Amino acid sequence: MHRAESSLADVVRVRAWFTDSDAADAIRATHAVLFDDPGPTLSVIGASNLPNGVKVMLELEAIRGAGPTLKHFQPSATQGWFRAVRSADDVWVSGQAPSSVEGSGRADDGYTTTVTGVMGAVSSALTGVGVEPSDVVATRHFMAREVHGWALPATMLNFMAQSTPTSAGITVDRTGDEGAPFMFECEAVAGASGRATRVWSGRTYEQEHNYCRAVRIGDVVYVAGTTSTVPGEVVRHPYEVAGQVADTLETIRTAIEEHGLAWSDLARVRTYIVGGPDRMNEGQDALRSVVGGMGVAAAVVGVPVLGRPEVVADSR
Repeated sequence: MHRAESSLADVVRVRAWFTDSDAADAIRATHAVLFDDPGPTLSVIGASNLPNGVKVMLELEAIRGAGPTLKHFQPSATQGWFRAVRSADDVWVSGQAPSSVEGSGRADDGYTTTVTGVMGAVSSALTGVGVEPSDVVATRHFMAREVHGWALPATMLNFMAQSTPTSAGITVDRTGDEGAPFMFECEAVAGASGRATRVWSGRTYEQEHNYCRAVRIGDVVYVAGTTSTVPGEVVRHPYEVAGQVADTLETIRTAIEEHGLAWSDLARVRTYIVGGPDRMNEGQDALRSVVGGMGVAAAVVGVPVLGRPEVVADSR
């Protein structure tokens, strides 16, 4: 942060990945030390594997020099993070996952109740910093293993329909909240409902789930979670990590260029890989072969499954 002429006070989002419960506890304990109130938004997520066998990986987003002007909504019960943070027109919402929901996702009614509660919390966080669900530009939802493959409830699909943002649905070992099967985080831009432009890939899945391939607002393009699946729901390079990483980056590049930006404008990429350390290394090598030397911030995360069995890589 200091090398980028910034500081921890400028951080608006922390996304923390962990591989065991002890690491999750350590994340929460150290976060409150690093970030005094007011702090950034926070999402804590369990991963199957992380690069080089580490137990914890952190991603941070910051707006240089914004620290003194940031607006915060609803502090957490523990110190150091808030439900939502706003810098000028830009808004970040923490990963929302209620700690106690009837059913705990073990039955369909419990899962639906959980998602409904989460979407209500997200909407409240957005309005708490002065924007509306129609201003949302990018979303991610993390699902625990036990609900993999379950249909998304209407409450989430209706929320998405208000803005048609980008989306990434990732199955993880567990959300940071052990009692909930679902967590949702998002970004919004004030006035995006009237200013954003969108592109689609042509997949019916995007239409059915109320999201688009990429959203542009001002000089920033947000890209959805991207697999090697193409229109017709055909998976290119089935079960092949390197081939699918190349496919996802090709699709992302097309979306960026359709919005009028250059591939060299790419700032960040996050790639999810199904499999153990060997597949993680293969994914890292494939990513490096395409974006190495571009000065791109990158992260690779191991997950248990990605939609269909033959899909083993997802990038955004």
